[in-house]
Amino acid sequence: MTVELPDTADDDIRSSWERSWLSGVRPDLSLERLDAVEIDRQSRLLQAALPVLDRVADALAETSYFTVLADNAARIVHRGRITHRTEDVLDHTGVVLGRQFTEDSTGTNAIAAPFELRRGVAVHGNEHFAQSLRVYSCYGCPIINPVTRRLEGVLDLAGRAGEENPLFGPFLRQAVVDIERALLADSRDAGRRLLHAFDAAASRRGDRALLALGTDGEVVVANRTALDHLDADDHSRLQELADPVRRSGLRREVRFGTARGLDLQLTFDATDGHVLISFRPVYLRRRSSEAPSHPVDPVARELERCRDHRLATVVAGDPGTGRSHTAHRLAGPAPAVTLSGADVHLRGRAGWLDDVRRAATGEGLAVIEDFDLLDDHLLRAIGERIANGAWIALTGPPMDVLGPEHRYLAFRCLGRIELSPLRERRPEIPALARQMLTEATGGSARFTPPALARLAELDWPGNLRELHHVVRTVAGRRSAGDILLADLPAEYRTGPELAGLSPWDRSEHDAIVAALKRNHGNKVAAARDLGISRGTLYNRLRSLRIAT
Repeated sequence: MTVELPDTADDDIRSSWERSWLSGVRPDLSLERLDAVEIDRQSRLLQAALPVLDRVADALAETSYFTVLADNAARIVHRGRITHRTEDVLDHTGVVLGRQFTEDSTGTNAIAAPFELRRGVAVHGNEHFAQSLRVYSCYGCPIINPVTRRLEGVLDLAGRAGEENPLFGPFLRQAVVDIERALLADSRDAGRRLLHAFDAAASRRGDRALLALGTDGEVVVANRTALDHLDADDHSRLQELADPVRRSGLRREVRFGTARGLDLQLTFDATDGHVLISFRPVYLRRRSSEAPSHPVDPVARELERCRDHRLATVVAGDPGTGRSHTAHRLAGPAPAVTLSGADVHLRGRAGWLDDVRRAATGEGLAVIEDFDLLDDHLLRAIGERIANGAWIALTGPPMDVLGPEHRYLAFRCLGRIELSPLRERRPEIPALARQMLTEATGGSARFTPPALARLAELDWPGNLRELHHVVRTVAGRRSAGDILLADLPAEYRTGPELAGLSPWDRSEHDAIVAALKRNHGNKVAAARDLGISRGTLYNRLRSLRIAT
């Protein structure tokens, strides 16, 4: 068996082979080991592609070439107009309906490589990674939805190896363009039908709140009553509830707790793949046995414990996460005196320690900010004060970046509060932004759901401090009324790598970033940590546009 890549292979093919090896696939593995799932023959992709594939089949009638269509999970959903002989060959080589062709399952081919790279790729003969596929010569091109800009599938033009034709590449790209146009027309028609259904429902339902979810999960349109009750952080949960309604086409009633703590009875109706959601603004009384919509804030709970017992406490987190504010919340009604490790060189060691002794004497709280700047002598002196029962709060960077001596002092504190960076608290961002805006405008302005959704997509390297700055800037420009996406500062209107990702993809993005951070950028260790193969990790790094 030949496992060497031909010298004529280009860089895309070589990189794909590399990823295939790293993912654990081997050229001699049979494709029969892979499951083949049932396909949706009524999918929007198939409905848009079938007329185009028929025209392509007519044009290819005198050749050995045929088409293979894969969906947005790289699963084969159509094998073109083929003869019984070609059907037997495809079955024998493992190219069957419902089977997934990704690099970490089948290696390099004209479905897996375009799926990975999001661009057209030609794979000829022995350039295929799997031995069974080397009888083919293939051209693959991704199909991108013109509305959502998301991958809808891959179209593969395949034939016998040795019968390559350079004209097949442009021919395939034109077929893909025709499918994308059909998807666009279908989206427009479906959108018009949805708006008609929305208007009809609005005229029938009077005071009912009404909201429409598109096929991609976006909120297409909503009336004022719905906007007043449902926020951007409700939309992802609504989409999860809408999916089974969309698939079954049946009406469904759901009890729903909103981000604002309301408890509503929602009605879901499917229409052309979209979902209409309606409810009357009558709130249900939450049963006492039910859990609240949001769990108790663990930071608030720890603050209360440390305050009640006057425990020495360390507050750790990245800059801008609210370390100082949290430390002063610890004091409650008691007085608090703040000192900073950055001031030692101004006061001198002796003078600075005298300030600490005075602050830590009596009923008040001594807040020592930036304790990571203190030297060993000062750390020991503060440790002695803590051992003697002084009420002290230390603020500094995350525990895992502290040096041994500073970490030792932190562990002498019986209270510990670790503040997560804002990018790890995305569900909280809309509520935080609303609270900051209310404080800035007295409640006369409100963020629209699209603006809140964009704020939740951003990475916020400056954490709460940066978010507060943006909210104050927006409030200075528009102190009343609705704040739209266009009202955000220009650099915040488009999310970086997260803009356009689904809530599921955002969660996956955050999990991968956290794993890379835990493993100091080591991708092999991060993949092991996440329980996935290296090839899958590399694939998701590219798909989610995570810089490494």
